[in-house]
Amino acid sequence: MVRSTIPIVMVSVLALAEAAVAQRTSIIEASSHGELQEKFCAADPTIEHVLVLPASLFADARQLICDSGPYKLYRIVDLQDTDDFSYSLDPPFYNRGARLGCDGKAGRGMQTVAVNCRPL
Repeated sequence: MVRSTIPIVMVSVLALAEAAVAQRTSIIEASSHGELQEKFCAADPTIEHVLVLPASLFADARQLICDSGPYKLYRIVDLQDTDDFSYSLDPPFYNRGARLGCDGKAGRGMQTVAVNCRPL
């Protein structure tokens, strides 16, 4: 009887942990620059977000223009590991309310990347 209750307890604990993380983290998926701007600028800057995006959105250093200011979207070759790109979505330098700072790392050949964003 004890053996059968352990997996049930583990599943319950994992489900509770997942629910707790979901309350503090938002996942934003976008396939175009316009869709990213709309979703990112509307995102709550007081919680963590994970952006799932085409790597091509980072190819040409572009900006997202939000009410809190312009965010710079770019990628660079990681100097420590030249097979990878570092992906960034940097907030405005000046303080106009709550902002998000975003970065991630993925292989140069990746078509889709995930970038972690945290409140600043």
